[in-house]
Amino acid sequence: MGSLDRAETLLVPVWRDKNVFVAGEAPRALLPTAREGSVLIDRASEIVWLGRADGRDVFAVDVSGEADPLGAAGVGGRAELQDLRMLGGLIPAEEAELLAYARGILHWHQRHRHCGACGQLTRPKEGGHVRECPGCTLKHFPRTDPAVMVLVTRGDSCVLARQPGWPQGMYALVAGFVEPGESIEDAAHREVKEELGVGIGEVAYLRSQPWPFPSSLMIGFSAEAEGDTLTVDHEELEDARWFTRTELENPVGFFFPPAYSLAHQLIRRWLGGSG
Repeated sequence: MGSLDRAETLLVPVWRDKNVFVAGEAPRALLPTAREGSVLIDRASEIVWLGRADGRDVFAVDVSGEADPLGAAGVGGRAELQDLRMLGGLIPAEEAELLAYARGILHWHQRHRHCGACGQLTRPKEGGHVRECPGCTLKHFPRTDPAVMVLVTRGDSCVLARQPGWPQGMYALVAGFVEPGESIEDAAHREVKEELGVGIGEVAYLRSQPWPFPSSLMIGFSAEAEGDTLTVDHEELEDARWFTRTELENPVGFFFPPAYSLAHQLIRRWLGGSG
């Protein structure tokens, strides 16, 4: 396990599911050293060793209990708290990965303070990668929930949908969690049928993306629709419709998720002829 005693050790502060960024036109993740962030270490409710980066230990530090985390870190005025989903595509990939890892594992700690078997308070072990119950000795491990995302196409068009509560005008791909006892392929067929009311042919795996908001692994597929008519499940979706390549290449009145998201990558792949 890593050490907090080394001055060069890096910290990844997280405050109530938000990360800390250096403010400016080109945002960067704020990753103070253990020396610079000693106050954060002292006041953290949870500290988890993430591993090593460029030869230095890296720790996630939960400072959600602080009313003024930027002031405690001594960076007031030159840093800001932001949701990683908003800025993740604007910072270097290696920084985004650290911030996502920290956010996801600290969220797990926040939600698993009690044993699911006997209810007693659990204790972090093994650098924060296990929580152990002192009563029944059950060990709890971080979990990742698999979810499927499907690019549904037919000819020169694909389906985009939007959920209530999303930013106005944003459309994305159909997605949903895998049910117990279900394969990811079956989940893709079910989600499309349930939400769009249309069958699809054989699904083709494209790529995956960790999505720690809070703890998902998005698994991307493409599939050809068996018909043109959509019957939208309005309990799940606000709207869903076919978009042509031309519309997606020059969006007017709508937009799809930013470049770092799996939905964006699958759509761009299809537009480029690879989907």
